[in-house]
Amino acid sequence: MPFTYDKMPAHLILPQHGKRRRIFLAGKGGVGKTTLASTTAMFAANSGFKTLLVTTDPAAHIGNVFDETVTSVPRQLSESNLWLVRIDPKMAFDAYRNQVLESLEQQFQDSATVHRVSEELNSPCTEEVAVFQEFLDFLLSDAFDVTVFDTAPTGHTVRLLQLSWDYEHELEYKDAFTAETAALDNAQLDKMHTAIRTLQDKDETGMLFVTLPESTPIAEMDKAISDLERTHIYTQGIIVNQVLPKEAATSRLFGKRLELQMRHISRLKERSNYQNIAIATLQDDEIIGVDLLQRFANEMIGS
Repeated sequence: MPFTYDKMPAHLILPQHGKRRRIFLAGKGGVGKTTLASTTAMFAANSGFKTLLVTTDPAAHIGNVFDETVTSVPRQLSESNLWLVRIDPKMAFDAYRNQVLESLEQQFQDSATVHRVSEELNSPCTEEVAVFQEFLDFLLSDAFDVTVFDTAPTGHTVRLLQLSWDYEHELEYKDAFTAETAALDNAQLDKMHTAIRTLQDKDETGMLFVTLPESTPIAEMDKAISDLERTHIYTQGIIVNQVLPKEAATSRLFGKRLELQMRHISRLKERSNYQNIAIATLQDDEIIGVDLLQRFANEMIGS
């Protein structure tokens, strides 16, 4: 069975046409998104672009990959072109809640109104909105040439991206803006429009899915890609992770396993709507630290 270990084209990662670049690594939990997001960010930084790696996953592990402490404030990795940051849901919630309450206290003299809103802000939905607002800030920031998002498992990622549309429609279809909130709502609506344009612009945003050469993660990826296409966000590349190297198929067990992996990958390549399918091979050690990330980037990403 003919089979090639294709690389991810560099133009899907690096800025094109003078625009900043946002890269999303999405996929099922456990497929290796964090390692591949870190590898992608390292490649962009080593290519001379000021790069930010953002994790939106509450169970963030990019600190382990780089062997560095990652906080809610972007932190430069040594003297490189790479910065690391994590969106901390609790810190985002506290900051968002305080911002809303301070704004209300300035607009209303009625303490009962402020107290009622304060109680309503204790709902789980508030944390989701707070994380979303911080995500938007990183998405729309012009402080970096490339921003790579290490996302939470698929369902959370799709929800996060679809919030742009939900929030936009909520603002557009309000019966009326009150005098106190009209300016804020209109500013948020403009922000939503910009975010949606950014996510839909293939020159600015690259959606890459990570999967394993197995039925379940591929099926989950298929569904997520379809869900995003309904909001006109189109996947530009797929990374199939943990593929056995050809030289590893020295026994009957590994030979059969590689054949199974090849069949899954061949089926992906036969689909007309899936392009730029790259292979990331199973490594003989954990990819931790700058040196191993750089080596893995050279193996996975082409010219």
